[in-house]
Amino acid sequence: MGRFATTVQYYARYREPYPKAFFAQVAARLGLTGEEELIDVGCGPAPLAIGFAPFVAECTGVDPESGMIAAARSAAREAGIRLKLIQARVEELPETTGTFDVAVIGRALHWMQPGPALRVVERLVKKDGAVAICGSSVASSPVNPWAEPYDEIRRRWSLEKDERRYRMNLDSWFAPSRFHLADQVTVNERHELSIDDLIGRAYSRSTTSPAVIGDRRAAFEAEITAAVKPFAQNGVLQEEIRAHAMIFREKDLQVRL
Repeated sequence: MGRFATTVQYYARYREPYPKAFFAQVAARLGLTGEEELIDVGCGPAPLAIGFAPFVAECTGVDPESGMIAAARSAAREAGIRLKLIQARVEELPETTGTFDVAVIGRALHWMQPGPALRVVERLVKKDGAVAICGSSVASSPVNPWAEPYDEIRRRWSLEKDERRYRMNLDSWFAPSRFHLADQVTVNERHELSIDDLIGRAYSRSTTSPAVIGDRRAAFEAEITAAVKPFAQNGVLQEEIRAHAMIFREKDLQVRL
């Protein structure tokens, strides 16, 4: 069983979502025409592959976790999206995997071995292609006063007290490659969520997964509820999320806008 085995049922449903406008804006910045092939590396339940599918011809998702591959297959079927799926670590992808116009990577880069993974990504992406590093997180906003106490509890219960691995320097990661940061896209969106949604989001993380919390779940959930309940109205919280993409292109490519 992998590190995310017990998070699968929570991941697709409760993680911070990517707004529809995010995919449209990133697709426009990438200059997608609907004829491209896209690969989602470390796809999890494939929110990126599914979100970008309307803007490309073919999508492939890669993930080492069998549970995530099953969740991606189910999500794609529900969305009416054709999605090729490969269970593997990116570092182990063979040359027969082929090449793609765009590679997208979401909440996965920090789990990869920088050197070996970067060499494979370079091989996967066609000349003049692009890599988009994407994420969605709780925005630093007055709309989210519950976020600080929620995060304090999550970190206190976390399997990893030091979260520096999740704060990556992408310029350094890509420095040995043919890619450089060429563009950035940010889209904010507000929506409502419940306290149960935030509990589910905590369980979607490998650091506070059901396997990590174990038989302490009642106490964990009670702490989260007590911390965020003062900010809810009739059990409903407001949330502003920030979806972002950092687009890397060939260092000598002149982007045509």
